[in-house]
Amino acid sequence: MSYKQRWLKIHPEASALVQNETESENSLDDNSDTMVHNDRPRTSASSDQLSYTCSSRSDADFLDSDSDPGSDFGYNEAPESTDSSDADDEIQAPEEEVTFREKLSSWCTRNNCTRACTNELLTMLREEGIGVPKDARTLLRTPRHIDTAEKCGGKYIYFGIANRIKEFMTDHAQYFTENRELQLKINVDRVPLFKSSTTQFWPILCSFDGFKPLIVAIYYGKAKPTSPHEFLEDFLTEYSHLQALGLHWEELVFQVTIQAFICDAPARAFVKCIRGHTGYFACEQCAIQGYWKNNRIILHAANQCRSRTDEEFATMQYTDHQTQASPLIVHGLHCVKSFCLDYMHLVCLGVVKRILYFLKQGPAVCKVSNQQICDISRKLQSFSGKLPSEFARQPRSLFEMERWKATEFRQFLLYTGPVALNKVVSESVYEHFLCLTVAISILLESDDQKRTAYLDYAQQLLNYFVDKSRDIYSELFIVYNVHKLKHLPEDVRNFKCSLNNVSAFPYENHLQAIKRLVRNAKNPIVQVTKRLREIEMTGKHSSMTRKPETIHISTKRRNRCFQLSDEGYGFVIEKKGKWYLSM
Repeated sequence: MSYKQRWLKIHPEASALVQNETESENSLDDNSDTMVHNDRPRTSASSDQLSYTCSSRSDADFLDSDSDPGSDFGYNEAPESTDSSDADDEIQAPEEEVTFREKLSSWCTRNNCTRACTNELLTMLREEGIGVPKDARTLLRTPRHIDTAEKCGGKYIYFGIANRIKEFMTDHAQYFTENRELQLKINVDRVPLFKSSTTQFWPILCSFDGFKPLIVAIYYGKAKPTSPHEFLEDFLTEYSHLQALGLHWEELVFQVTIQAFICDAPARAFVKCIRGHTGYFACEQCAIQGYWKNNRIILHAANQCRSRTDEEFATMQYTDHQTQASPLIVHGLHCVKSFCLDYMHLVCLGVVKRILYFLKQGPAVCKVSNQQICDISRKLQSFSGKLPSEFARQPRSLFEMERWKATEFRQFLLYTGPVALNKVVSESVYEHFLCLTVAISILLESDDQKRTAYLDYAQQLLNYFVDKSRDIYSELFIVYNVHKLKHLPEDVRNFKCSLNNVSAFPYENHLQAIKRLVRNAKNPIVQVTKRLREIEMTGKHSSMTRKPETIHISTKRRNRCFQLSDEGYGFVIEKKGKWYLSM
C-alpha cells in the first residue's frame, strides 16, 4: 500500500480523534467550575514486566542506534532523553491530554503506522494546539536499543517463558483466579520474510488455555539455525526450571507443563533431530520403510508396522530414523507422544491438495476431463456469497487452486467438496473422498463423548482410505502425508481433544502478524522486537486475548439458520433490534 493510500485510509479516524479532543477541551472551557476525574487505570505494563533477557550477552551490551530501522526514513536516531519542548508538554499536560495520548498511541500500533506517518500526524496535532510529542518514538515509548546475540549462524533474542506469561497474566488477571496449571502448546516454524532473499525468522511460540500465542524467542538468519541444541538451549533450560519450581505470580504458584509440540514436518525433523519427510524411514509413529519410485518416496506396506516408543527413541535405538540425540531428550521431554500431527499441513495442504492435483493432472487412472473440472468449478463458484459469514473465504474455482489457502482446502474437504464432486467424478472416487470427509469430521468433533464413541470408526475409515488410494490414484499417491493419516486418531486418543485444539492454524495466523511488523530489510529482528515493545507499552493486548466465539445472525439467507441446543433448527424471519449471539 502506497503512502498516499495509507494516509487516505487513516486520515478520517485521525480527524475524528482530533475532533473529539477539541470538543472535550471546549466542554471544559464552558464549564470551568466542573471537576472531571478520570479514574481509568493505565493499561501500559511496568518496566520490570517488560524486561527481556538474552543469552550470552549482558544487558549493558546494546546495539548501535543506527540499527534502528526508523533511520531509513531520513533522519537520525533521537537521543535517549526527550526533546525539551516535549518534556514541557508532558509536565504541563492535563490528565485529559494524557488519556488522548494513550488513545493515539494505541491507534498507531493498532494500524501499524510507520514513524514517518505518525510524525506527520503529530505535527498536524501540534499545529492544532494539542499537546503531543514531536516524535513517534516518544509517543510510543520505543526502546532506543535492542540487545541481540550471535547464535546458530544468525541473530537471536530470547524473551523468556515466564516473562511473557507474567505480562499476559498481569493484563488478564481475571482468567487466572482458579486454575493453577498451565499446559503449554509449543510451536516452532520457519517464516520467510522476502520473496527475493532467503532471510527468515524461526520463532518459538507458546499458548495455553485457548489464548492466542505468545512469542518466547526469535531467530533471524539466511538459513535455519545451524544447531537445534543451541537454538533450544535457553527455552529448555527455563522450562526445566519452571517445571521443577513452578511459575510464581502475585503469591500464586502455577504448575507448568508442555502438553504438545505443534509443528509442521520440517520443523519436527529439526527439533527432534530425525530424518526429513522425504527419507526412507521418515514416519515418526511407526517403523515403515519407504521405497523410491518416480522421484518420490512411497510409504506403503501390506502389513501393519511396529510402533515407535518414547523409551526406544530416548536411547537412540532408531539409527535409521534419528540423526543425533535431540536436546529434548536431555530435559525429559517425550519425542514421540508429545509431538502431534498438525492437520492443517498434513490434511488440508497435504492430502486434500494432492487429491485435487491428481484429479486435475495426475495419472490416467484418476485424471478427470477438463469438462469435469469446469463442472466442479462451476458448482464451487455457485456457492460464492452464499456460505455463512463464519467462513473466512468464499469458494473459488479449481483453476485458482494454486492460490488456495489452507482454510479453503479445509472448506472443500468438510463442506463444499461432497456437493461439488457429487455426480461429476466416478462413484468409487466420490465414496473414497467421503471416507476422508467423515473421518476428519469425527476427529474435529468438539463433543468429547461423540468423538470418543466414533473414534474407532474414524480409524477404520482412514485405514481404508490409505489402502484404497493405491487402486484409485495409483501407487504414486501414497507419500508421507497420505500414510500419516493412519496415525491421526492416535493423536486424538493421546491428547484427548479435537484436532482443532492441536492445530497450527492460530500459530500460522500469529506468524503472519509478526511478519507484517517488518517494514524493510534492515535488521528485521530489531524491528519486530521494537514493534512488540511498542504494542505492550501502549497497552494494546488484543493480539493476545481470547475472543469469544460468535455466530452471525441476520435475515439474510446465508446467516438466518442456526442450530438449537436440542439439535433442532431455527430460522430468522424478522429482525427487531440487534441480533447478536455470543457462545
